[in-house]
Amino acid sequence: MSSPQAPKLTVQLSLSPTTYSYSNPTPPTLRLSVTSNAERPITLLTFNTPFHPASGMTQDCFPIWDLTTDSAVKTTSVRINRLPLSRARGSGDEEYFLTLPPSETTTVSTRFARGNEDLRPLSRAEAEQEREEAGRSGTARRSIFACGVDGLEPGHRYSVSVAKGKLMSFWWVWGTKDDLLVDSESREWGLDNIRAEEAPLEIDEIAGVEFDIEQ
Repeated sequence: MSSPQAPKLTVQLSLSPTTYSYSNPTPPTLRLSVTSNAERPITLLTFNTPFHPASGMTQDCFPIWDLTTDSAVKTTSVRINRLPLSRARGSGDEEYFLTLPPSETTTVSTRFARGNEDLRPLSRAEAEQEREEAGRSGTARRSIFACGVDGLEPGHRYSVSVAKGKLMSFWWVWGTKDDLLVDSESREWGLDNIRAEEAPLEIDEIAGVEFDIEQ
């Protein structure tokens, strides 16, 4: 019996609000709304991909273009060395398994800024001043590159998109997250015990979103 055809995903990127001021300590929210055309559920591994936007923010998943200067914005990129991902129920990795029900829309979101909520978004000039002062005391906590609205220029218009290269290959299986997870005591907690589907998911073109940073 032949395997069902690989699902097609429709994805919508959104940002709310689309105008931001650095006087506001709360950054915009970035959302991805994902719909699968499959007739039954599928589950994706989303670690460091656009479909887990919180980790994707520092994995080059959401490139930013400065429309005012017509140039790419250098964004924070973090390389992570970690233990293999676990599918043990209740583990910290459980959040990386995303089930898409048939013909329903699932939305994932994150703050469009650095993940550390203690770091209020700053303009590029403010961030440079902070780094200079922190460098003298050895307490620097912020990357020299932008992350979401953090580190951009007031008075500029930007666009954010989803990096096509990050959508080329996904680890995915038929079934739900609950089908995939194992008890925490199980020795078969690794992904090497699961045969992922080989057929690539088809993903429609994803439109970018324009946004403004107030002067």
